[in-house]
Amino acid sequence: MRNITKAKVGLASLGAITLTAGLVAPAALADYAPGSGDVVGVGSDTVQYAGDFVADGDVLGDLGWNSSGAVNRLVNFDATADANARFAYGAGGTTGTCAPGQGTSVGTGNQNTTHPDQPCGLNPTIVLRAGLNPILRPNGSGAGLNALLNDTTLPYKINYVRRSSAAGVSAIATAVSRFGGAGLDSVAIGNDPLAMLTSSTTNAVPLSKAQLNKIYSCTAGFTHWNDAGIGGTSSATIVPIVPQVGSGTRSSFLADISNPTLGFCVKTAEENDPEAIDQTGDPANAIEPMSGGRLNLFKGLLGNNTSNGVGGYFFDPSCAFGVTTAPCPQTLNPNVTLVTTGTPSDGQAVYTNTRPLYIYFRDADVNAAGAFEPGGTLNWVRSLFYNPCSGAGHTTGCTTVGGVTYGPGGRPFVASSGGQSLISAAGILPAYTPAVGGP
Repeated sequence: MRNITKAKVGLASLGAITLTAGLVAPAALADYAPGSGDVVGVGSDTVQYAGDFVADGDVLGDLGWNSSGAVNRLVNFDATADANARFAYGAGGTTGTCAPGQGTSVGTGNQNTTHPDQPCGLNPTIVLRAGLNPILRPNGSGAGLNALLNDTTLPYKINYVRRSSAAGVSAIATAVSRFGGAGLDSVAIGNDPLAMLTSSTTNAVPLSKAQLNKIYSCTAGFTHWNDAGIGGTSSATIVPIVPQVGSGTRSSFLADISNPTLGFCVKTAEENDPEAIDQTGDPANAIEPMSGGRLNLFKGLLGNNTSNGVGGYFFDPSCAFGVTTAPCPQTLNPNVTLVTTGTPSDGQAVYTNTRPLYIYFRDADVNAAGAFEPGGTLNWVRSLFYNPCSGAGHTTGCTTVGGVTYGPGGRPFVASSGGQSLISAAGILPAYTPAVGGP
């Protein structure tokens, strides 16, 4: 997401430049390119709006870190190139028609022929630091973590990763071998309900984990709503949707339903896109796992499911800025429902999962020397995310708030009342929990 504060920096810089003979114009960049003192994060689509709001504030008037007049900035790169978190180019690609550099085939940027991928996508890029080449934008928890683990040369380009699922033992072990100490630390910033999404008018019925396992395996007897294993009334074929590879929502959902081998009937879409239901062309029969927090953003609800007072966050992207002729401007209001109640036909509980949402960073950075802000006493980790009562110079003057003990300087920004309000504005129920070495 390109934010106001970044745009102001760019405009101020532009106004200060006078092109004369002998001067070379700076390279054009699509977004603000972070400087050496900025803190850069990538990763999860599910967590990105909490990161955006913490960095730059929200539409409710809550101010983010960058609104404080800070010299060094918090730069939260979104998972996709679209500010509505949609998959660039949508899901309209046809097998055999993906152009070079599009789709999921790795290393096809210089290819001269089309290649078979579904869907065909843009593979958008970002510039992680000023003066560097563009790289593939990390889309999702897995892609973000892999990018950080591969960022092994000082000075680091990526400081933190957003994740909607725990990193896991293998990733932590890799981080220990590459960065030392406990490898990675994390803070859970809030809780997010994950459940199945359907169209408001649907043939779908409440489903259990066991039924979803069979549906996503495309197992006979679980492919039509009126199959004996499902117990619905329609003879229509079920259309199961799964998020893209690298998505934490994908990994959480598939783990919840015992990691089935995905069958031929499963379609792939950008995670947490409610319009994926309609994009199948058969919305009455489509289902997908969906973040309740993201749906709250569409509905204009806070993390506690109460009204935010201003309405839905996402505006109709077909309405140009400043156009006031009806029906523009209008907020997006997808006709979908999150299924959290009801009794599946197999008598088991309806599928839901309340999952923590995380920020991960290198353990070694917690006690790294140097203040984040000129004249300050705390480094960037302790200023923004995690300020434990441990480490040299951080064990006296500690305070305990809400059962968590913080080092001198008190709560980091995400744990402050202001940070908690910003997280709630992103539709997520705030819940701050630090963890050394994981989870």
